Amino acid sequence: MNAEPEFSFLVNCNKLQDTGKNFEIEANDQQCKALAKRFDLISLDRLKLKAFVSRQSAEVVRLQCNFCACYVQKCVVSLKPLKKNIECKFERIYSSKIADIFDDESEPQEEYIQKSVDFQDPPDPLTDGCFNLGESVAEQLSLEIDPFPRCVNVDFDGFSSSPGEQSNENNVSPFAILEQLKKKL
Repeated sequence: MNAEPEFSFLVNCNKLQDTGKNFEIEANDQQCKALAKRFDLISLDRLKLKAFVSRQSAEVVRLQCNFCACYVQKCVVSLKPLKKNIECKFERIYSSKIADIFDDESEPQEEYIQKSVDFQDPPDPLTDGCFNLGESVAEQLSLEIDPFPRCVNVDFDGFSSSPGEQSNENNVSPFAILEQLKKKL
């Protein structure tokens, strides 16, 4: 894993005013190429975001973000290029008190999970009062990219992951084969 994120934009929350702050950022060509390589895309043609960061308390910051991305990836069946456009909204919570939640563990402590009604997920850490907005968007983009993209009207003849879609002659139970082998012995 790279030490420096491909798309990096640090937000210093120590300087964050009570009214919050808006950000509009677009990844440059070099950043798009690096992210495309990281996510195994043919290309990432555009990544643009609008974000609002606001302070919830002295230790907690909320990110509300919208981004759009245009990318090209291979169809898993035909291997043809498949162009995709996505628009995504997400929110994240960041906290400077993350050590209290995790206590040197990789998962939040049980007491935090039981007390927490404000957040669905434990907050992400603020490091020296900062978080990386670019990396947060890149992480969310990785979750939005279709892991098994498929062109419209492309069939993978003879194979299916759904029972009943395969023809009966190809649909032989492995237990039936074992039973036949057992009878031969």
